[in-house]
Amino acid sequence: MIINVDQARGGLEIVEPSDFKSFAVRIHGAGPEADELLDLAAVKRDRSHAWIAERWLREWPALKDETWWQEGLTKMIAVAARFGWVDNETGSVRAHIERVGS
Repeated sequence: MIINVDQARGGLEIVEPSDFKSFAVRIHGAGPEADELLDLAAVKRDRSHAWIAERWLREWPALKDETWWQEGLTKMIAVAARFGWVDNETGSVRAHIERVGS
């Protein structure tokens, strides 16, 4: 799954939501607007990684009522936890950041 942060469109979207084997943030554009958009989903971030709030993922409007989505997230988060990519204190999951057009 990829979380697209699109500065030109001014929004976030989840792409390939059924791909629970990959988890990344793809930032289109550069500048403070892109960072502000990412902050809607991320609990914390640096240049390479963003820690995405599990609650934000679970409550994505188009998917929140889908059983396959909730079950897939649960399994993905369990795998991520084995690698230390879950912050239980903040309730977030680590995603690699990819920058496009920055």
